[in-house]
Amino acid sequence: ECLLTEVQCQSKRLRKGSKYRGHNVSTGRAEDEYSESRSVSSTSRFTARVSGFSREQRCILNRIVEAYRRYIIQDNTHCRVPLWSCLTNNIDLTPPQTEKLLQFLRSVPGFELLDGSDQNTLLSSSSVEVMFLLLAQQFSENPTSVSNALYSANSNNSNPDWVKTLESKTGNSHRTLTHSGLNDEFLRSMVNFLHSMVTIAVTEAEYALLTATAVLCSDRPSLRAVGCVENLQEFILELLSRACCCCSQGTAQDPRRFARLLGRL
Repeated sequence: ECLLTEVQCQSKRLRKGSKYRGHNVSTGRAEDEYSESRSVSSTSRFTARVSGFSREQRCILNRIVEAYRRYIIQDNTHCRVPLWSCLTNNIDLTPPQTEKLLQFLRSVPGFELLDGSDQNTLLSSSSVEVMFLLLAQQFSENPTSVSNALYSANSNNSNPDWVKTLESKTGNSHRTLTHSGLNDEFLRSMVNFLHSMVTIAVTEAEYALLTATAVLCSDRPSLRAVGCVENLQEFILELLSRACCCCSQGTAQDPRRFARLLGRL
C-alpha cells in the first residue's frame, strides 16, 4: 500500500515529468488530454476530501498572492515582448526579472532558509515555466494586447506562414502569430497552452501557486537541499489543491481541476 499522500504523489509526478520537458514541448493536444485524464482519478478523490483553508493556511496564501500581485505589477510594463524573445531564443529571465521573482518566492515559508546557491539554481532553471505562466495570465486578461505584442515581435520574419489563430477561440478579432521555420511546433504548443489556461479560467491565487510550484522543483541540477525543496513544493501543492476547491465562486465544483492545473505544468 502506498504510504504517500496524494499531494506527495503529484509532486513526484511533476518532478518525474520535468525530466522529459524537452520532449513534451511539442506534444499534441490529444496527448496532453490523455496524460491529464490518467491523473484525474487519484487527484479527484483527493480533492473531494479537501475542505477549506485553516486560518494559518489562509494567512500564508494571502501573503503569497499579495507578493505575486506586486511581482506582476512590477513586471507587467515591460515583460510581454521580452518574454516572447526569451522563449523563442532560449534566453533566461533578465537579472531584474529574476530579482522580482526572488522577491515573490520569499513569500513562501521556508524558501529564504535555502542556501543562496540553491535559490539561484531554482530561479534560473525555471525561467521557461515562469515565462509561460506569465504570458498565459496576460493572455487571459487581455488577449488582444498580448497577441499584438507577439505579432509585432514576429513581424520582421522574412517568410511568414501564418498557420494558427491566437484569438480565434476567445471570440476576438483574428490575429495570427505562428510563422514558418523551426519554431512552428513550439509556437503551436504555446498557443494551445494559452487557450487551455483560458478554458480552465485559472484564478490569480492559482497562478501564484502554479508559479511557486514550477520554481520549487527538486530535480534541478546542482541542487543541494533536495528534500527541503520537495517539502516546500508539497506544501504549495497542498494550498493549490485547497484553492481549487474554493475557486468555484458559486459554480459547480470540478473535482478534476487540481489534476488539470498540474497537467498544464
